[in-house]
Amino acid sequence: MRALTLSLSLALLGAVAARGQSVHWEPPGGSLPVGQTTPVNLVFDDCEAKEPPAPPKVGGLTLQYVGQSTTMAFDNGSYTHSVNYTYAALLGANQTVVIPEFTVETSKGPLTVRSVRFDPTTATVGANGRALDTAVSARLEPRSAAVWAGEVFGLDYEIEAASDYHPDFGHGVFEWTPDPLIVEEWSQPEPFQLSAGSESRTGLAYHTRAIAAKAGRVQLSAAKQLVNLSVGVTGFGFFQQRQYEQFSVPSSAPAITVRPLPAPPPNFTGAVGTFKLTSKVVPEKAGVGDPVTWTLELTGTGNWPAIEGLPPREVSQDFQVIHPQTKKVPAAGKTFDATLTEDAVLIPTRPGTYPLPPVRFVYFDPKLGAYQTLTTPEATVTIAAPLTPEAPAAGAPAASAAPGASAPPLPAGIPRDPVPGPGSAAAPLSPLVWAGLLLAPLVALIGGWFCLARQLALRSDPRRRQREAHHRLEMDLGGLRGVPAADASGLRPLLHAWQRDAAELWALAQAAPSAGAIPDPAWALLWSQADRLLYGPGGELPADWTARAERALAAKPAPVFSSRQIWLRRNWFPFLFAVLALAAEPVRARAASPEAAYARGDFAAAEQGWRQAVAADPADWTARENLSLALAQEGRWPEAAAEAAAAFVQQPQSEPVRWQWSLASETAGFVPEPLAAFISPGPMQWLARQASPAVWQRVLVAAALLAAAALGLLLRLGYGRAGGRGVQRAAYAALAAAVLLAGAALAGQRAFGVAGDPAAVVVWRSGSLRSVPTEADTDQKTSPLPAGSTATVDKRFLGWIRLSFRNGQTGWVRREDVVPLWQ
Repeated sequence: MRALTLSLSLALLGAVAARGQSVHWEPPGGSLPVGQTTPVNLVFDDCEAKEPPAPPKVGGLTLQYVGQSTTMAFDNGSYTHSVNYTYAALLGANQTVVIPEFTVETSKGPLTVRSVRFDPTTATVGANGRALDTAVSARLEPRSAAVWAGEVFGLDYEIEAASDYHPDFGHGVFEWTPDPLIVEEWSQPEPFQLSAGSESRTGLAYHTRAIAAKAGRVQLSAAKQLVNLSVGVTGFGFFQQRQYEQFSVPSSAPAITVRPLPAPPPNFTGAVGTFKLTSKVVPEKAGVGDPVTWTLELTGTGNWPAIEGLPPREVSQDFQVIHPQTKKVPAAGKTFDATLTEDAVLIPTRPGTYPLPPVRFVYFDPKLGAYQTLTTPEATVTIAAPLTPEAPAAGAPAASAAPGASAPPLPAGIPRDPVPGPGSAAAPLSPLVWAGLLLAPLVALIGGWFCLARQLALRSDPRRRQREAHHRLEMDLGGLRGVPAADASGLRPLLHAWQRDAAELWALAQAAPSAGAIPDPAWALLWSQADRLLYGPGGELPADWTARAERALAAKPAPVFSSRQIWLRRNWFPFLFAVLALAAEPVRARAASPEAAYARGDFAAAEQGWRQAVAADPADWTARENLSLALAQEGRWPEAAAEAAAAFVQQPQSEPVRWQWSLASETAGFVPEPLAAFISPGPMQWLARQASPAVWQRVLVAAALLAAAALGLLLRLGYGRAGGRGVQRAAYAALAAAVLLAGAALAGQRAFGVAGDPAAVVVWRSGSLRSVPTEADTDQKTSPLPAGSTATVDKRFLGWIRLSFRNGQTGWVRREDVVPLWQ
C-alpha cells in the first residue's frame, strides 16, 4: 500500500512539472514602434534551449539575438526557473506582423511556441515622447526630377538629427537598393551643421551619379540607416554615462521621370553624354610592309556601360588590316567617365598616297537635348616602294652547295649484319576469328558515328533551350516555395529568374516581354502579378502564386526530343565532310596552321597557334621565334622581345633568331642583363653563342667522360699493361682535348649567366616587386621592377611566382608578367 502511494505521488508531481514547462513570447503581443529597436524575450519556463533559438523569418521584421539571462524563484518550498532569450526587434515598415507558431528543442523535449501579433505604432525618442521623424530625418533626392534615358545625373542622400541627442551615425553605412538605376559608388560621408529655428542639427551628406536606361516613371526605393540617439544619462559626476537607443531611419523615396530619346539618326549606337573623339596616325610616311597604327580615342562623361566600340573605319584594299583591339579604361573610382581606345594596324602592300576618311561618331547630348556628331579630320598616308635588297654582308654564311652541283653517289648494296635472335612468328587466325576482327572496327566506327550524330542532334535541337528552361523553372519554383510571400527582397531575384526562364519556355523574342505576349491566360496572370511585385510600389505576391505557377508548369510539359532528328543529314555529314576534305584536299588541313594564318595577316590566330606549341614544348625554339614574330606584328614589342630572348638562349647559333632578337630588343627598349654583351659580341660571346647553355652542359659532361677515359688509359699504362708510345700520345691528346672542351663549355655556360638556369624568366612588363603575393594589401613593401629584369623562380602560389635575384633579393610578381626561358 505504501509503495502504491509513493508511485501515485511521483506520477502527480511529474504531471505538475510537465504542465509547468512552456515557451512563450514576452510581451505576448501588442505594438512595436516603427523604426525603433525594441527588446522582446522568448521565455523558457522550467526548461532551456539546447542553443539560441532561430525564430521564423517575417517580412518587414528583423529579430537579432542579443543574449540570455536566467531567473530563479522559491515559493513555499517549490523552485521555479526561467531562461530568457532576448532579441532586438526592429519593425521596418508601417505594417502588422505575425510571428508564426513554431517548435523548439528544449532540455525537456520539443515544445511549441504560439504565434504572436504586433501592430505598428509611431516611434518616439526619450522620455519626452518626441516623434522620431522630428528628431531625425533622411532625404534621398535626385538633382533633376526629369532626365533623359541614359543621361548621367546627380543623386544626393542626407541624414540629420537634433544635436541635443548626440547622434551616432556609426560608420556612415546605409542600405539602399538602386534598381533599376545604374549608380557609381557613394562618396565618403561629409559632416555638416545647420540650424532649424532655435534647434541645432548635425548630419552626414553623400553624393553619387546614376543613369536610368529605360524611359518611364522610376520610383526609387528608400534608403535605411541605423542611428543611435542619446535618451538620457546614468550615474553621477565622473561616472556619468550616456544611454543610447537605436533607430532605423528611412529616407524619402522620390520618383524620377525618364524621358525617351528622340527618333535617332542613322549610325546612332546608343551613346548619351558629352564626348570628345581624336584620331592619330603613326607614322604618316612608311614603306611597303611597314606597320602603320591608326588610333581612335573617345573620352568624356556618359552611359559608358552601354558603349562597347567605335564606328568602323574605311581603308584601301591595298592594306592588310589587323582588326582593332578595343580597350576601355574607366577613370579612377568613376563609372561614367572613361576612355575608349581602338588601335588598327595597317600593313601596306603597294606604294602610293592613301587617304584615311573621317570617322563620325553620333551621340545624344542631354544638355542640348539633341543628337550631335563628332568628326575626325581626314588623314593621308604616304607609302614608299621597298628598297632594293643589298648584297650579303661580309661574314654571312655561304650556301651549303653551289647550284647545279651533284651529290656524291651512294655506296652499292652489301649484306648487313645478322639479326639477333631468337624470334617467334604468330600462327594464322581461323577465318571466323579473322572476319570478326576485321568487322569489329567497322561496327565500333558505326556505333561511335551514331553516338556523335545523336549528340549533335541534341545540341542542335531547336527545342533544347525550351527543355532546359522547363527544368530551370522547376528549380525556380522550388526556391520560391521556401520564401514567404511577404518577403519582397527575397522573392525578387527568384522572380527575375522565373520570368527569364518562362520567356525562354514560351519562345518570346522580346527583350522585355509583357504579360500580353504570353498566349496562356494562367501564365499571363502569373507574369503580371510578378511584374507588380518587381516594379510596382509596395507590390506583394499572392499567397497562392507559387502553387498556381507549379500547376501551370505541369500543364505545359517540356518539349520532347524526337529521335527522327538523329537521321537528319546535317547530323551525319560532319564526319563525311571531314573524311572527304582530308581525302580530296589535304592542303586544307594545313590552312589552319599558324604559318598559314601568319601568311594571310591573321596574326592573332598565328600567335595563338604558336603559343600552344610553346605550351606543349617550351624548348621548341622555332615556336618561340615565330611567336615573337607574331607578337611584333601585333605591336606587342615588349613581350616579343622576351620571347625572342628565349629563342636566342635556346638556339643562339641561328642567324634569323639573332636578327629578330636584336630588332625586338631595340624596339622594346630593353635587353636582359645577362644577354646584353651578346648584342655586340666579343670573343667570349662569339664562342658562347655557338651552342645553347644546355648544349654546353652536355659538352662539359662529355669532356669529363673523355678526361676520365684518358686518365684511365694512362693509369693502365702506368701499371705496365700492354701499349706502346702511340697509345700514350693518344691518351695525352685526349686529355688535352678534354681540358679544352671543358674550358670552352665553362666559358660558354658562364657567358649566359642566369639565363642558362632551367628556372630563369625574363620580366617583359614593368611593374612592382611585392613582398607578399597579393594586390589587396596596401601596407606591404614594394619595389619597382623594370622590364628586362632576369631572375629565377623558386616558389609558386596560385597566379603568382616568386623571383630570386643573384643579389639575394626575392619578391612576388604575377605569372603573366614574365616569360620563362626554358620551362
